[in-house]
Amino acid sequence: APHPSAAAPAMAQAPPEWIMTTFSKLPPSLQEKAQEFLARSMKDPYLPALALVPVAWGLAYVPHFVKVGAVLKHVGPEYDNMHPRSTNLDGFKEDSGLIKRGKACHDNGLEAFPPFAAAVILCKVRKANSPEVVKLALRFIVARILFTIFYLGGVNKPISALRTVAWVTGVRSVMQLYSHALSA
Repeated sequence: APHPSAAAPAMAQAPPEWIMTTFSKLPPSLQEKAQEFLARSMKDPYLPALALVPVAWGLAYVPHFVKVGAVLKHVGPEYDNMHPRSTNLDGFKEDSGLIKRGKACHDNGLEAFPPFAAAVILCKVRKANSPEVVKLALRFIVARILFTIFYLGGVNKPISALRTVAWVTGVRSVMQLYSHALSA
Protein backbone atom coordinates (compact mmCIF):
# COMPACT_ATOMS: atom_id res chain seq x y z
CA ALA A 1 0.00 0.00 0.00
CA PRO A 2 1.27 3.47 -0.81
CA HIS A 3 2.41 5.72 2.03
CA PRO A 4 -0.40 8.09 3.21
CA SER A 5 1.66 11.14 2.25
CA ALA A 6 1.88 9.81 -1.32
CA ALA A 7 -1.91 9.95 -1.73
CA ALA A 8 -3.45 12.56 -3.98
CA PRO A 9 -4.00 15.89 -2.26
CA ALA A 10 -7.45 16.41 -0.79
CA MET A 11 -9.79 18.86 -2.45
CA ALA A 12 -9.89 22.26 -0.79
CA GLN A 13 -12.78 22.68 1.60
CA ALA A 14 -15.21 25.57 1.34
CA PRO A 15 -14.47 28.40 3.78
CA PRO A 16 -16.55 28.52 6.96
CA GLU A 17 -19.96 30.17 6.67
CA TRP A 18 -18.95 33.15 8.83
CA ILE A 19 -16.15 33.99 6.39
CA MET A 20 -18.51 33.87 3.44
CA THR A 21 -21.06 36.04 5.29
CA THR A 22 -18.40 38.59 6.22
CA PHE A 23 -17.01 38.55 2.68
CA SER A 24 -20.48 39.19 1.21
CA LYS A 25 -20.82 42.32 3.39
CA LEU A 26 -17.64 43.89 2.00
CA PRO A 27 -18.01 46.66 -0.58
CA PRO A 28 -17.78 45.29 -4.14
CA SER A 29 -14.39 46.94 -4.74
CA LEU A 30 -12.91 45.17 -1.66
CA GLN A 31 -14.52 41.88 -2.71
CA GLU A 32 -12.86 42.22 -6.09
CA LYS A 33 -9.44 42.96 -4.55
CA ALA A 34 -9.80 40.02 -2.16
CA GLN A 35 -10.72 37.72 -5.04
CA GLU A 36 -7.67 38.92 -7.01
CA PHE A 37 -5.42 38.31 -4.00
CA LEU A 38 -6.87 34.81 -3.50
CA ALA A 39 -6.39 34.01 -7.20
CA ARG A 40 -2.76 35.19 -7.03
CA SER A 41 -2.31 33.16 -3.83
CA MET A 42 -3.45 30.06 -5.66
CA LYS A 43 -0.64 30.63 -8.18
CA ASP A 44 1.94 31.54 -5.52
CA PRO A 45 1.17 29.94 -2.13
CA TYR A 46 3.93 32.02 -0.51
CA LEU A 47 2.17 35.28 -1.34
CA PRO A 48 0.30 35.54 1.99
CA ALA A 49 3.56 35.17 3.92
CA LEU A 50 5.35 37.60 1.60
CA ALA A 51 2.48 40.08 2.05
CA LEU A 52 3.17 40.02 5.80
CA VAL A 53 6.72 41.34 5.28
CA PRO A 54 5.61 44.95 4.66
CA VAL A 55 3.07 44.55 7.47
CA ALA A 56 5.94 43.71 9.85
CA TRP A 57 7.91 46.71 8.62
CA GLY A 58 4.94 49.05 9.08
CA LEU A 59 4.19 47.62 12.50
CA ALA A 60 7.70 48.60 13.63
CA TYR A 61 6.71 52.24 13.11
CA VAL A 62 3.51 52.23 15.19
CA PRO A 63 5.34 52.85 18.48
CA HIS A 64 7.39 55.60 16.82
CA PHE A 65 4.21 57.47 15.91
CA VAL A 66 2.87 56.96 19.45
CA LYS A 67 6.13 58.42 20.79
CA VAL A 68 6.07 61.39 18.41
CA GLY A 69 2.42 62.07 19.27
CA ALA A 70 3.23 62.14 22.99
CA VAL A 71 6.23 64.41 22.42
CA LEU A 72 4.24 66.81 20.25
CA LYS A 73 1.52 66.95 22.90
CA HIS A 74 4.08 68.58 25.18
CA VAL A 75 6.19 70.72 22.85
CA GLY A 76 3.88 71.37 19.89
CA PRO A 77 5.48 73.43 17.14
CA GLU A 78 8.61 73.90 19.27
CA TYR A 79 9.66 70.31 18.50
CA ASP A 80 13.29 70.23 17.32
CA ASN A 81 12.96 68.30 14.09
CA MET A 82 16.52 69.30 13.18
CA HIS A 83 17.89 67.12 16.00
CA PRO A 84 15.13 64.67 16.95
CA ARG A 85 17.49 62.03 18.32
CA SER A 86 18.98 64.42 20.82
CA THR A 87 15.61 65.05 22.50
CA ASN A 88 15.79 64.41 26.25
CA LEU A 89 13.11 61.77 26.78
CA ASP A 90 13.01 62.46 30.54
CA GLY A 91 11.54 65.94 30.12
CA PHE A 92 7.93 65.03 29.34
CA LYS A 93 6.42 64.62 32.81
CA GLU A 94 3.88 61.79 33.02
CA ASP A 95 4.45 60.82 29.37
CA SER A 96 8.22 60.22 29.74
CA GLY A 97 7.68 56.50 30.39
CA LEU A 98 5.41 56.07 27.35
CA ILE A 99 7.83 58.01 25.17
CA LYS A 100 10.80 55.88 26.29
CA ARG A 101 8.81 52.66 25.81
CA GLY A 102 7.73 53.87 22.36
CA LYS A 103 11.34 54.46 21.34
CA ALA A 104 12.51 51.11 22.71
CA CYS A 105 9.60 49.26 21.08
CA HIS A 106 10.30 50.97 17.75
CA ASP A 107 13.99 50.03 17.97
CA ASN A 108 13.06 46.44 18.77
CA GLY A 109 10.66 46.30 15.81
CA LEU A 110 13.42 47.47 13.49
CA GLU A 111 15.74 44.82 14.96
CA ALA A 112 13.15 42.04 14.52
CA PHE A 113 12.22 42.94 10.94
CA PRO A 114 15.33 41.90 8.93
CA PRO A 115 15.56 38.32 10.25
CA PHE A 116 11.81 37.83 9.68
CA ALA A 117 11.88 39.21 6.14
CA ALA A 118 14.97 37.15 5.26
CA ALA A 119 13.42 33.98 6.70
CA VAL A 120 10.20 34.38 4.68
CA ILE A 121 12.14 35.05 1.48
CA LEU A 122 14.47 32.10 2.16
CA CYS A 123 11.43 29.85 2.67
CA LYS A 124 10.12 30.84 -0.77
CA VAL A 125 13.51 30.38 -2.44
CA ARG A 126 13.99 26.96 -0.81
CA LYS A 127 10.33 25.98 -1.47
CA ALA A 128 9.58 25.18 2.17
CA ASN A 129 6.11 23.90 3.09
CA SER A 130 4.02 26.97 2.17
CA PRO A 131 1.08 26.43 4.57
CA GLU A 132 3.55 26.12 7.45
CA VAL A 133 5.42 29.23 6.26
CA VAL A 134 2.19 31.23 6.15
CA LYS A 135 1.21 29.97 9.61
CA LEU A 136 4.56 30.91 11.13
CA ALA A 137 4.62 34.32 9.41
CA LEU A 138 1.13 35.05 10.71
CA ARG A 139 2.14 33.90 14.20
CA PHE A 140 5.10 36.30 14.05
CA ILE A 141 2.81 39.22 13.11
CA VAL A 142 0.32 38.43 15.88
CA ALA A 143 3.19 38.14 18.37
CA ARG A 144 4.59 41.50 17.25
CA ILE A 145 1.19 43.17 17.56
CA LEU A 146 0.85 41.82 21.09
CA PHE A 147 4.47 42.76 21.85
CA THR A 148 3.77 46.35 20.77
CA ILE A 149 0.60 46.59 22.84
CA PHE A 150 2.28 45.11 25.91
CA TYR A 151 5.39 47.26 25.49
CA LEU A 152 3.50 50.53 25.12
CA GLY A 153 1.16 49.61 27.98
CA GLY A 154 3.81 47.88 30.09
CA VAL A 155 3.51 49.82 33.30
CA ASN A 156 3.71 46.79 35.61
CA LYS A 157 5.52 43.46 35.87
CA PRO A 158 2.66 41.20 34.66
CA ILE A 159 2.28 43.22 31.45
CA SER A 160 6.06 43.25 31.01
CA ALA A 161 6.03 39.46 31.42
CA LEU A 162 3.38 39.17 28.69
CA ARG A 163 5.58 41.35 26.48
CA THR A 164 8.43 38.87 26.99
CA VAL A 165 6.17 35.94 26.08
CA ALA A 166 5.13 37.76 22.90
CA TRP A 167 8.78 38.53 22.07
CA VAL A 168 9.83 34.89 22.58
CA THR A 169 6.92 33.74 20.41
CA GLY A 170 8.04 36.04 17.60
CA VAL A 171 11.68 34.98 17.84
CA ARG A 172 10.67 31.31 17.95
CA SER A 173 8.52 31.79 14.83
CA VAL A 174 11.49 33.25 12.95
CA MET A 175 13.75 30.41 14.10
CA GLN A 176 11.15 27.90 12.90
CA LEU A 177 10.92 29.66 9.52
CA TYR A 178 14.70 29.28 9.13
CA SER A 179 14.45 25.65 10.18
CA HIS A 180 11.80 24.93 7.56
CA ALA A 181 13.75 26.78 4.89
CA LEU A 182 17.01 25.01 5.62
CA SER A 183 15.43 21.57 5.79
CA ALA A 184 13.46 21.95 2.55
